[in-house]
Amino acid sequence: MPNVLLLTSYGCTPCLRVKRILKELQAEIPNLCVEEVEFKSISGSKLSIENNVLYPPAVFLDGKLLVKGKIDAEKMITAIRERDRKP
Repeated sequence: MPNVLLLTSYGCTPCLRVKRILKELQAEIPNLCVEEVEFKSISGSKLSIENNVLYPPAVFLDGKLLVKGKIDAEKMITAIRERDRKP
């Protein structure tokens, strides 16, 4: 089961786009687990510092940074689909 963590911020337009894409992927991949973490929260700040994320959004797949900043949607979608195919 792919686990996605979205580092997001309230009012962030690119974040809303990524949320929409992930919601569409959840319809395709029912076992896709998506969790959101606020960029300015304690855990969000820790993640951003550890992974050199200067601004949201950032997407982590199974605990590893997948994409950040200007999100390459195709790269993100492909990686999540490939992860879903793995046992």
